[in-house]
Order: sequence, then structure tokens, then C-alpha cells
Amino acid sequence: MSEEALQACVARHLVHAALVSVLDNELGTHHGLSWADFVLLTVLDAADGSAPAMELARTLRTPASHLLLRLLPLEKTGLVERVSGADGQRRVTLRPQGRRRLHEARYTAANACTA
Repeated sequence: MSEEALQACVARHLVHAALVSVLDNELGTHHGLSWADFVLLTVLDAADGSAPAMELARTLRTPASHLLLRLLPLEKTGLVERVSGADGQRRVTLRPQGRRRLHEARYTAANACTA
């Protein structure tokens, strides 16, 4: 085991955690979103607004059960919708209000990333 490599990983994690904290604070204050919500909405938007739930979980590198917990409040506030696709798979769809909120939040996120 390389102690130097381990310390480098810990240092990267702390830098990442600090950035996520800033992004959560800014996005939460101005748009009612967390950084994780913003990333999820961004991935959906890039997929033309809809993706199978399992594919979305893989893309976000999160277990399906964690994705469901992330989706519930977004669905309750009208930003996304979970529906059954023609193939029987659950799909997550970005609703117009979600797309609007995402586009409004991009400027805030971009500013926080440059700080």
C-alpha cells in the first residue's frame, strides 16, 4: 500500500467535498436544488429529457435505490416524472418546470465552479 497515494486520494476527496458544499449552498439558496439534483437534471437534459431509470442510475454511478430516494422529492415538486415505458421499463422524464429550473440554475453553478 502506498501511503502517498492514499493521502493524495484523501486530499482530492476533501477538495471535492469543499466544492460540493459551495455548490449545494449556492444552488440550494437560489434554486432549491442540491448539486446532486443539478447533475441528475443535467444528465436527463442531455438525454433529450428522458432515460430508463436503470441507465440513469448507471450513468450517475449510484445504486437504483439511491436514485429512487433522489427522485422522490424532484417528482413531488414537479421537476421530473417517473413513467413506465412501452417496454415495461421505468423511465425518468424531465418535466418542463425541471428544464426551466435547470437552465436558471446553470449560471449559478457555473459561477460557483469558477470561484
